Parts: sequence; structure tokens; C-alpha cells
Amino acid sequence: MNVVESSALQQLDDAQADMVRLQHPAERAAASFRHAELLNDLGRHGDALAACSRLLEAFADRPEAGVVVPCCQALQLIAHMLRQLHRSGDALTTLDRLVAAHGQRAEPEIRAQMAHALLQRTWLIDEPEARCAACDLMSTLLDAQADAALDAWRMDARLLKAEIEHHRGLPQSALATLDAAIERFDADTDPGVVLRVARARLASVLNLRELAQHTQAQVLCLQVADQIEAGLEDAAPELRVEGVRALTLFFDGLGLDEQARRAELVGWLLERYGRDASSQVRRMAVVRAYDWAVGLRDQGDGTAALDACERLLATFAYDTDAAVQRTVTSTRLNQGFVLLELLGRADDALAVYERLTAALHDATAPELQATLAKATSGRLACLKRLRRAGPSDAGELSVATRDAVRDKLRDGRKHGDAGEPLQAIALFDEVLAAHAASTHPELRRQCARALVHKAFCLIALARFAEVAEAADAMDASYGADASTAMQEQVALCLQYKSTALDRLGQPEEEMRVHDQIVARWGNSDLPELRARVAGALFRKGATLRQAGRLAEAIACYDEVVARTAAARASALQLWAAKSLVNKAKVLEKLGDTAGQAEAYRVLIARFGESGDAALRERVANACEWLAEAEGRQGNVASQRAALEQALGRFGTALTAPQRTRMARELQAVKAKALGRMAKQVFDRVVRRKA
Repeated sequence: MNVVESSALQQLDDAQADMVRLQHPAERAAASFRHAELLNDLGRHGDALAACSRLLEAFADRPEAGVVVPCCQALQLIAHMLRQLHRSGDALTTLDRLVAAHGQRAEPEIRAQMAHALLQRTWLIDEPEARCAACDLMSTLLDAQADAALDAWRMDARLLKAEIEHHRGLPQSALATLDAAIERFDADTDPGVVLRVARARLASVLNLRELAQHTQAQVLCLQVADQIEAGLEDAAPELRVEGVRALTLFFDGLGLDEQARRAELVGWLLERYGRDASSQVRRMAVVRAYDWAVGLRDQGDGTAALDACERLLATFAYDTDAAVQRTVTSTRLNQGFVLLELLGRADDALAVYERLTAALHDATAPELQATLAKATSGRLACLKRLRRAGPSDAGELSVATRDAVRDKLRDGRKHGDAGEPLQAIALFDEVLAAHAASTHPELRRQCARALVHKAFCLIALARFAEVAEAADAMDASYGADASTAMQEQVALCLQYKSTALDRLGQPEEEMRVHDQIVARWGNSDLPELRARVAGALFRKGATLRQAGRLAEAIACYDEVVARTAAARASALQLWAAKSLVNKAKVLEKLGDTAGQAEAYRVLIARFGESGDAALRERVANACEWLAEAEGRQGNVASQRAALEQALGRFGTALTAPQRTRMARELQAVKAKALGRMAKQVFDRVVRRKA
């Protein structure tokens, strides 16, 4: 028996002794409820239910508030245990009994129990429309009592209703619910209500974005952030969390071209919340600052990424919270990567990696051991780079040369984005002609980027043979470079080569390139390279499918799904979703309707809760296709469930014609079911008369 169990058993004995010792009814009722609660905590649910029943039987007729409150708590505990036993109907009946018995009591402590029971009641209902009705009932019953102490509960009912409406794909209805709640309670000064009003405004932001009202959403984010900042010194930790959320939502709403505003916002976030007393607030702030630094790194802006890392470390390096320190450790790892791969400063990177390996030398947590392995690998890469450089590369790259090369690449990309591939290729060729023979890490990196961008522009010009040549040149020049950034560029260029071979009508050569990508980077744990591998397998499956080699195509799709089973990155999850869709289409072609339906069910189960728009779109489509497959098998109930799920949970991911089509199909399915039911009733009547 561990210490916790021993303590719980001691408390159980004490509660049982109090039930015998105490004479006052309210005290004995409270001790009886504590006894039942401890039994439930120990996993003795049957004994806990029996204890609650004895309590209610012993004190059911006593009207004192001190006795009624433990009775209310006992009924709520019974409902909770019944829900755990999958008896939601009995749990609802229990709570309804509580509300009917004590709903008209005026004592504040009993009213609080009623409010809690009404909220608990909403969570017992699974069907969205009925759950919204339960929220309305809660609001109606609470509004009938003129007690300001219930305002926080009133807000909870409205917030929950708006959340349900949002998930049902009804952002306009959710906004109306939230606006009415904000208007009513905005002037309330109770800290709990102020917190909920802030949450309501941030929930409105999500619904405004669903309706493409991005400017209003941004204004609302700043409004919440400003209000919280105005009283920051007195704000509760929970309210300060909402302040960080407001800034985070505003950050997410900025365009990719608003880098200066993003940088300013992260600075504001660190200044206001970087040394907050609440560890939860600091954790949120440090994660957002880390994501910003990683984003800059992924964009290739080494200088800005390094500045972001250094600002984060200046704020959080000595933070005592373990979760914050894990992010600090990841930031140091990122700092070393930026120094080595983006800025070519191997000496400085080596110093960062050596400090990191020394700090993690005795780490036992798996996450920290993985970081230690990466830091050790980075340290070895620095040493190799320094040995390879030798005297001929000892000189520093001039700032003027570095900036000139970067400017040409940036201008080339702008031409490419503007639909001017010839002008872009000319600039990329200038960079390659001037610096392709250089051994300087920064120039090698920029030349590799120039080749990748050139290959992309050649695809736009349909010069596919030249794309393959560019990819071969890339692999020959940089394929042996072990740096992560270079390997990612090589993999991307090979992907472009596979696209070119597809357009040239050379499927066997194309599949050989896919196999090469899988063989070289199949064991990588880097998200970017894992995505290239998943993409290669998916495209190979598509090529096999076109060639009529359906079993092999399914094997490729299954491998994508297996490789991404634990992936959290959206890019990897999207490849898995695409693979499941394609697998289902192949199974349909093979006449395996049951297998097709199962593939769609796996997709819905795996990604149905995702907030990613692209994944939600595929899940919504899968619901429609699942309904079609179930209909072909004659599974009308399953067909109806799939259509209701698509329209209820994923309405915002559907196009308007799709919603109309599916709603019409759902009505048809319901009508058929009603017709069958009527026929069955008629047949029974006929048989009885006969």
C-alpha cells in the first residue's frame, strides 16, 4: 500500500468515526457525504453508491440547509458514478430529482448546488441539439432567481451553449449567444464573471474567423488584451491566462507579411507575462516565443531567429518551472542549429552545444535524453565543419557578399511568386555561377536554395527534363552534406524530380525516386523529412493505382498511415488522411465496400477532433463518402449517422452545395426510414386482423 492509499484509508476511518460521534444532523450529514466521497476516490464505487443511498434515506425529510447541501452533493456524486457506469439516463433522472426537490430553495448555498447540478446535467447529454436545450433550461431556471451570486453559473450556461453551436457549424448562432451574454454581464465586477466575459470575447474571435470577419476578430483580441493589461497587477492568474490567449489569437490572425508586427507582439508578450507569478502563464508565453523563433528559422531568416532565441533566453533562462525549462532547453538546441546551419558560425554553435550537453549530461527523462542526443550530434557536426574548413576557409564571409546573395535569392523568389519564372531563374543562375564552387557553409546553403527554387520555376515552365538535371546536380553537390537544412533541401529537390518524371510519362523512373527518398530519410525523426517520406509513399501509391497495381497501392497507403500513427504535426497527419481517402477509393474500385467504409471510419476516428482546416475538410468529405458506402450496403442507420455527424460536427468545413446535397440526402434517408416504419406497423395491424 502506498502513502496516498494509506492516507485515504485513514481519512475514511476518521469520517466513519465522525458519523458515529457527531450529534448535530448537519455535521453527521457532511461526515456521511465525506465517507461516500472517499469510498469513490478509492475505487469502491458500489460501496460509495450504497453510502449515498443511506445518507439520502437518513436525512431526506430534514429541511435545514446544512443537511440539504450534503444530500445535494450525494445526488451529484451518484449521477457522476452512474455516468461512469454508462448509465447516462439514470444519471439524468438523479439530477432531475435533485432539481425538482430543491430547485425553489432560496438559501445561497443550496442555489449554488442547484447551479452545479444543472451544469453537470448538460454534460450528461450527448446529442448537440438536446444539449443546447439543456443549457437554455439552465439559463431559464437561474434567471428566474434574482441572485447576483449565480452570474458566473449563468455565464457558464451561455458559454457552453455557444461552444456547442460552434462545433455544430453554426458560428452565427454562437456569436448571437456570446454577444447577448457579453452585453448582459459586461459591467459585472465579480472576478469570476469578468473571467468568463473575457473567455466569451475570445470565443467570439473564433466564430468571427469562421465567418471570415478577420478585422473584427483582431479588434476583439486587442480589446481583451488591453482590458486585462489595464488591471494586470490585480488580475487573477486565470484572467492573465486569457490575456496571453488574446495576444496569441491576435498573433495567429496576422498575415505572413506582417513580420514586424509579429515581432513586436512577441516582445509585448514577453514584457508583460514573461516573469508572471503564475507558472501556467509563463508556460504559455514561452511556448509562443519558441514557436516564433522556430518559424523564423524555418523561413531561413537566421539573424531574426537568433535574436528571437536570445530574447527568450534572456527572459526565461533562470525560470524555476520545469516545463518552462524544457522549452528553454529546446530553444538552446534551436539556437545552435541557427548558428551552425543558417549563419555559418560553427565556433559559436559549438559553444552552445557544449553548454547544452554539459547541462543534460545526467538527464534521465526520455525527452531530455533525446535533446541530449541531438545536441551531441550538433556538436559533432560543428567539429566536422571546423576541421573541413581548414586555412583556406578561415576568412569570414563579408557582410556585403552575404547580403547580396540573399537579396538575389529574395528577388528571385518574388519573381517566381509573381508568375515570372524566367526572371527568377536568371537570378538563381547568377548566384550559382558566382558561388557554386565555394566551400563556405553560408554560400553552400544559399546555392542549394537557389537550385531548389530554380527547379520549382522550371516545373512552372514545363521544362521537366531540366528539372531532373537540376535535382541530379543538387544531389551530386550537396547530397553528402549531413546538415539537417541541406538534407531537407536535397529531399525537396528530389520530390520536384519525381513530379517532373510523372509529367514526362516515366512512372518506373518516378517510383525509383520515391523509393530513393524513403530509403535515405525513412528513419529520420525530423518532421520536414518525415513529411517528404510520407509524400513519396503517397505519390508512389497514386502511380501504382494509375497503373492498375491496386494491392501495391494499398500497401503504400497503409505504410503512410503506419508511419504517421503517432504524428502530431499537421503536415504528417494530412498525408495520413489523404492516404486513407485514396485507400478507400482503391477498395471501392476492387468492389470492397465494407473495407472502403472502414477506411473512412478510421479517418473520422483519428482526425475528427482536429482543429486543422484541411483535416476537418477531409473528415467532412469522409463522412459523406461513408454515408454513400453504408447506403450501398443497405446500412440505413449507419448512413443516417454519418450524414448527421457531417452536418453537425463539420458543417463549417463543407461547401454550401455540399451542405445542401447532404441535407437533402439526410431528409431522404429519414423519409425512407419513416416509410419502412409505417409499412411495418401496417403489416402488424393486417396480421392481427387476419
